[in-house]
Amino acid sequence: MKWSQFNFLFHSDKIGYCLHNTRMLSLINLDKDSYETLCLVEKHPDKAEALLDEDTYKYFVKNKVLVKEYEDKDYINKLSYTKRYACAEESKLGIVLCPTLGCNFACPYCYEDKLSSKPMSVENQMKVIDFINMYKDKKKGFTLNWHGGEPLSSFKTIKQFYDLVEKYSELPLLHSSMVSNGYLLNQEICEYLESKKLNYLQITIDGNRVTHNKTRILKNGEGTFDQIIHNIDIAVEYMPNCTIGVRTNIGIHNKDEYSKIYKVLSERWKNKNVNVYYAFILNNSIEEKKDNSSVELSTREKCDFLLSLAKEGAISSSNLFPKVDCNSCTCTDMAAYVIDPNGYIYKCWADVGIKGRAIGNLDEGLKNFDIISEFVLGSDKFSDPKCSNCKYIPICDGGCNLYRIKAKKTGSPYEVCQYDDQGMQAFLEEFTLNNIKL
Repeated sequence: MKWSQFNFLFHSDKIGYCLHNTRMLSLINLDKDSYETLCLVEKHPDKAEALLDEDTYKYFVKNKVLVKEYEDKDYINKLSYTKRYACAEESKLGIVLCPTLGCNFACPYCYEDKLSSKPMSVENQMKVIDFINMYKDKKKGFTLNWHGGEPLSSFKTIKQFYDLVEKYSELPLLHSSMVSNGYLLNQEICEYLESKKLNYLQITIDGNRVTHNKTRILKNGEGTFDQIIHNIDIAVEYMPNCTIGVRTNIGIHNKDEYSKIYKVLSERWKNKNVNVYYAFILNNSIEEKKDNSSVELSTREKCDFLLSLAKEGAISSSNLFPKVDCNSCTCTDMAAYVIDPNGYIYKCWADVGIKGRAIGNLDEGLKNFDIISEFVLGSDKFSDPKCSNCKYIPICDGGCNLYRIKAKKTGSPYEVCQYDDQGMQAFLEEFTLNNIKL
């Protein structure tokens, strides 16, 4: 038997001697003698039977602390297969549609820069419908995510496409969503989107008024905070069946104020169909259009940020306890595509507008299987040697897949780790102190 790679053995002044296993999602409290014995077992797993009494040995074998030679690798293969099976067997076709790549904002961290504001023509919209109809015998329906640019800057195109879907689509529209900066929302647009059963609308508020107005700015440099807050109020009133996701993009500049703005916004839209949440700023464009490395948080800083949210009541301490993560992304889903106004097709949202990263087009279909296979099979945590021997691979989201592809092409270093030992210990301490009677 060998010591499982998923074990995390540690001593804490707050919760004592502990053993956490990321495969079993277990947290075992130990006495000092047991801890010291396990420290020896970790160094000399071949002596485990001699160091442990029979019942204890059997207990650790049963709970996957001690495993057979290839058991950990087999488990990783199982997780990898589970994820890739789900990506291949998805019953829905996923369409991320950009009615325009133009935007009324000039956000400094945006991965899209200097792209055409030309809207998608009716001809290309019809080609999207034809593309969708190719899957009529393969899928139960399709999902639609409006993206851009700023999609509402081409609201006319959105209305045209919904009309074409209703007239010509042979696949039912199962779910629709939109990523918008929210600045152009008004009652008319909200009532229309509600009538089309938009399910989810993501809008960004990047901190308090001062901070937001430094990053979420119009092209003339003016701030947008007050207008967006007002427009979300309108959306909440006129789109009651649509969940409004109010997102804050977290970087060095605003990480310390998120808890406060989270509480302010949550209270403003309390008992409404609104979800206030955060996401981390990424430096993930394959081209160096914008360098966000100076504002992107490190693994250590991300862990400290999450811990602060729990301590300040912005998230529950129970959310710090790990969960197995095999989630997929548009780029790894075999039936999900991003389509730009000119009819180019991509696997990744951040590739939009970079013709050399297109995997095909609406006229010729899918052609670049090098990019497709690279994303689907060679860009996630299961394909990364840095991840394959990590104790956190079952519970880590693996980070943005585009980082790995960028590293292969440019040799640039990348940090996608969700956890480090210091952060994990702090998470388990906070969880235990608030949820378990010691």
